[in-house]
Amino acid sequence: MIMNDITGRWPWHKFVLPLLLCLLLPAVQARADIYPTDSSALNVRDFGAVGDGQTDDTAAFLAALAASGGDTGASFWQDRLVFVPDGTYRITAPLLKRYADGRFASGFVLIGQSEAGTVLKLPDNAPGYGDPQRPQPVILTSSKLYRSGATEGGKDYPGRGEGNDAYMNFVENMTIDVGSGNQGAIAIDYLGNNSGAIRHVTLRAEAGSGAVGLSMTRKWPGPTLIQHLTIQGFATGIATAQTEYGLTFEHVNLSKQTDTAITNSQNALTFRNLRIDGPLGRIINAGDKAFLAIEGGTAPGGSVADLIRNDGFVTLRDLSIGGTVQSGVLQGRSNWQATPPPAGRTAWADPPPVPVVPEGQWVNVATYGATGDPAQDATQALRQAFASGAAVVYLPNGTYAVNDSVDIPASLQRIVGMNSTIRVINRRPAFARTNGMFRAATAGPPLFIERLAFDNTGLGEQVGVELSGGREIVMRDIVSAGTTMLDRRATGGRAFLDNMCCGLLRITGPQPVFARQFDSEGTTTRIINRGSPLAILGLKTEGVCTVLDNREGARTDIFGGLVYVVRDGAPATVPTFINTGSSLSASFVEESLRSGSRYQIYVGRAAGDTTPPVPVTDFPERGFGRFVPDLRDGTP
Repeated sequence: MIMNDITGRWPWHKFVLPLLLCLLLPAVQARADIYPTDSSALNVRDFGAVGDGQTDDTAAFLAALAASGGDTGASFWQDRLVFVPDGTYRITAPLLKRYADGRFASGFVLIGQSEAGTVLKLPDNAPGYGDPQRPQPVILTSSKLYRSGATEGGKDYPGRGEGNDAYMNFVENMTIDVGSGNQGAIAIDYLGNNSGAIRHVTLRAEAGSGAVGLSMTRKWPGPTLIQHLTIQGFATGIATAQTEYGLTFEHVNLSKQTDTAITNSQNALTFRNLRIDGPLGRIINAGDKAFLAIEGGTAPGGSVADLIRNDGFVTLRDLSIGGTVQSGVLQGRSNWQATPPPAGRTAWADPPPVPVVPEGQWVNVATYGATGDPAQDATQALRQAFASGAAVVYLPNGTYAVNDSVDIPASLQRIVGMNSTIRVINRRPAFARTNGMFRAATAGPPLFIERLAFDNTGLGEQVGVELSGGREIVMRDIVSAGTTMLDRRATGGRAFLDNMCCGLLRITGPQPVFARQFDSEGTTTRIINRGSPLAILGLKTEGVCTVLDNREGARTDIFGGLVYVVRDGAPATVPTFINTGSSLSASFVEESLRSGSRYQIYVGRAAGDTTPPVPVTDFPERGFGRFVPDLRDGTP
């Protein structure tokens, strides 16, 4: 990548878009952001949406999505947010994004005000949604076409929007209600790659209505993050397919499905805190390449085999099945090996809550002269905005060039990027390559950095964010291109990394780091850990690289994910991991389409370490790749 099954071509003119309503609210509710009018977010009300539950708002949504941005090529992160205020929106055709020339687009960013208050409603007995053999979606996200043919690899881009360039597709803070009498309705048919998420979303169907809550079966889903998702009803709660590229789920609640809770065909799925309610809440893990990793949660059944019909491999950690906590590895239908989770691994923690600051108190960097024009040196304007004393600073969608580090004081708690770009203005900046474009060097309350890209493509390596101060940092929906996404120094606080793409990570010091949906692509070592506790939920890498260099007493746990060399001729001396004097545990799959593009060693050693390496042949084959359901190396 850069770097459902619905038969035939969909009759788009018949599509009806559902209105989402939440009956049961999940345990954690989404915060209600209302973006300032000068933030660059597009408001569907400005395009004619009413939100009264009676007016057809479909055209307004489609117009807002179309206005959110064109094809920006390799700089795929620049689409504007489409904001949906609380209300009930009647939708009578599928919501999707196309470019002006009619091509399927990526960059579908639809953000509601709140999960309970922003509702998209499909009318009862909607035309085109009655046939479960020809299901049709309410929301559909797609790939754009970037550097590949429209049918390359077997995808159908012209007819179905398939591909692996489905960047920046987000659906957040809303309920989708497919109503009654719509047996062929899919609430969300989602395709996302590298950076994208579904968060704080409820999908709801009345009894006997709804084919699939969340479908991710088109070519090729992942990596992406599904977080705080509630699905009530539908025949199938979640349906996934394809062997690439891995999907990460956290805090997922499924109830009242009439067929299966989850059906996975061949992909690699990772769950944390999965809750399935109801006697029919079963999981199908179909295909000889299918992989599931599940940590925590509850599900019905009397045994692992009762819960999961499995063709591939399943790794469980502390999943309560019918009241019995299960940990171990399931191979095939019945080969269950009970094994306790790795000792000494870092216990998961959720990020701190986002500070609640009314939008009227947010500060716009434009107030201090920043224009978002890449030709302007915005260093001083950003510094002044950050030092203004405001708790929240936002950057309207644009490109902000800097020639030196911009310090983040303790008073600033949240930077809202609006899918903007931070880049170095010239090839010889005033600051060292090892210093951050943004630098947090003082103690303070938790710092949130959201929806930003740190892009130094073609200008040499640079650090995006440097953390040396004793404060926690939460980085969410961050793209790093040609940069180290985070350099956490020994004195830095805890770090929470959600939905990160695609650069390097350097960490040192005693405070833990938690990463969810961590995608890193390239040919150099992707993660350098010197002595830190590190937990990754859902890893994806691409390229001939060492994924992790783990030393100096580091403790790294990688639960779920997919590694992918991609290219032929990978040197046999390049291991997936280097682990020396440290602890490593990992559960993942290796994807490979050819015998010449795969690892030979999973765990190698640093110079002078005589501990034998761990060869790939210790693990079962997955096509040309491997299943690695439970790798443990070093001393806990």
